[in-house]
Formats: sequence, structure tokens, C-alpha cells
Amino acid sequence: RPFTFSHMVTSKCNCNCSFCFWKHHKDNEDLTLPEIQRIYAEAKKEGYMNSILWGGEPLLRQDFTEIAKASHDNGMYTKMATNGWFLEENHEFGRYTDLIFVSIDAIGEKHDIVRGNMHGLFDKCISGIQFHKKHYPKMRIYVCCTVSKATTLEDLTEVANLCKDLDILLYFTVNKSNQDFKEWEGKDGLKELEYENEKLSEIFKGIKSLKQQGYPIRNSYYFMDYLIDKKSYYECHWPRIATVVYSNGDILRCTDRKPIEGINLRKMSLGEALRAKEFLDVANACKDCKLSCVGNYALDASGLWRFDWPAIKSIAQIAIT
Repeated sequence: RPFTFSHMVTSKCNCNCSFCFWKHHKDNEDLTLPEIQRIYAEAKKEGYMNSILWGGEPLLRQDFTEIAKASHDNGMYTKMATNGWFLEENHEFGRYTDLIFVSIDAIGEKHDIVRGNMHGLFDKCISGIQFHKKHYPKMRIYVCCTVSKATTLEDLTEVANLCKDLDILLYFTVNKSNQDFKEWEGKDGLKELEYENEKLSEIFKGIKSLKQQGYPIRNSYYFMDYLIDKKSYYECHWPRIATVVYSNGDILRCTDRKPIEGINLRKMSLGEALRAKEFLDVANACKDCKLSCVGNYALDASGLWRFDWPAIKSIAQIAIT
């Protein structure tokens, strides 16, 4: 039974990141606040323990505080991911949010360029982080840094230094899988920004060294060693762990990032969706998936699901630090 509820609260975004897959899906009609509140109440009944709210840019929704409150009030440990532009303007979500991921890929103007020539974005991120540290001190703050050809190891090291100076945490995500996006109307161009395994291994050797030196990097050694060793397959159990819901109520079929046919939370309850044959077929097939996605927590979580001791040991080390 899945226990993580991953919800794209809006498909709309003010950035235009070159490596973003989701920017090609801005035309979805977002779920309304009452629909979201109903779904989160159903998530509580189904035993979900934590949520991750993302986009698009969640803070473009003026009702995002109410969305975060609905997650919090239904007993879920509530996380959200943001590009940082609206952290101060739309900040009251901090009362109901346990952890935020702020995207920072490089320092200063280079970050602004990577994120679609968003002049002033880096400065807004830093100002917003400092604002939330002051006004919502119980909320944990992560920087989420995307590893792609848009940046170098030197850039990533500078971000690690920034996080150390700000006394916040850092997680590196990788936009990489064996997916072929050609059928998505030319979106296979995204793969041009993916590092090949050899270069990715070299970069994560550097990141692992930074972690060993005491930088506040929260990637597990299990995750990093997988990339360093240039492995290309693991038994995935992600749909058994997390349910990914698009902004219009569709549920993600992660093998090709398309909706599971016939399932939409506007038209059925979450419980009905989880018990539908279409959903169960996807969940059962994923253990044989060859995409080897490493861009989120699928690798770590699948290792825990299999009771893989290196995964348990590595993630436990993070949990107690």
C-alpha cells in the first residue's frame, strides 16, 4: 500500500528550465481546492503518511496555504518544492509545511540563466530562505540541486558551500533515465542535458567526497555508489511506495510519465483508484522496469522495500544525523 502522496498542485510555472520535462504540460486544468481537500481526506483514510507538493510552481496558486493546511490537517508530513520566486510574497504555507525544497543549481546569475533567464531568481531564493529560517524556524529547508550538463562539478561545489554557510541541507537530483521522449513531440531534446554514465560517475565521486568532508549533503551513500559504479538496473517498487498525481487528477504511469488510462481522481475516489485493475497492473509491472530512474527517491525507497541491507544502513545513517 503506498504511503507517500506526491501531488503536482499546478502545471503552471513562471520559470522555463531547459531540463524540465513538466513545462510541456502547462495546459492541464488544475484540481480545485475543494477537490484537493477531498482527496487529501481520502489519503488519510488510505494510510498515507507524508506528502510532497510540487509543480509547476506551487506558490503560483494563491490558495496554496490552504492546500498545505489540508495535507497537514490530514496527518501527513508535508513537504513542498519551489523555485523560490514567491517565498516571501506567498509565505503563510510555512505554518503547515514541515520541509521545503528550494531549487538552486548554481550561484548567482548562472542559476538565473539555467532556470530560463529568470533575472533575480537566485537573490530571491536566498532572501526567501533567510525569511523562512527567521519566521518558520521549525520548518526544515533543503536546497534541491539538479545535476545536468547545464552545470559543472565546480558549480555544484559552490552550492554545497552555500548550504554549509546558510546552515541548511542539500539534496542532488539527477534528471536521468533510459526513457526515450521522441513520442512527446520532440521533447527527446531533454536528453541532451543528461550526463553519460562515465561523467555522472565522476561528478558523484566529487559529491561523495564533499559529503565525507562534512558538507550537509543528504543523498545516501547507497544512491551515490549506484551512480559511481555506473549501474543501470535495480528492481523498482516506486508505485507501491508513492502515488504521483498530476494537477488535473490523473495518476502517473511512471514508465512513460503518461496518465494511467481510465483513472482520474476527479471522477473516482483515491481508494477506488488504488484498487482499480489498471493501477494494480502498473504497480505489479514496475519491478521489471528497465528505466532505472534516479531523479527522485525511487532508488533509495526501492532498496528499503526489498530490505536491501546497504540501503537500510545508508539511509539510517542519514536519519540519525
